Amino acid sequence: MEFKELEEKVLEWADSHELLYEENADKQFAKFIEEAFEFKTEMEDVLSYTAPYVDEAVDRMKLEMGDVFVTLIILCKQLDIDPQECLELAYEKIKDRKGETINGCFVKAEDLHD
Repeated sequence: MEFKELEEKVLEWADSHELLYEENADKQFAKFIEEAFEFKTEMEDVLSYTAPYVDEAVDRMKLEMGDVFVTLIILCKQLDIDPQECLELAYEKIKDRKGETINGCFVKAEDLHD
């Protein structure tokens, strides 16, 4: 399925479970944070496993990343925000950004210290 089709299905599910109310946005944000930490746990497992268990860990990590997407799609709808527009805005912000990757983390040029 295409992402847009999946987004529509997620929103149909959320609507059928009465989740698409703006007043629930703070609770949905908390759910997003919960799912992000669950993803982090699975990611740490993937980074620590060796074959043959790594494939199972990767599958669990993918599922948790999917849960993160679900929570963000619902939160965006609650706040009347288009997730694609958000991604486009973020890309426009970073596309010409200069900097360095230090210890695996990108640091903007203006934040680099001599």
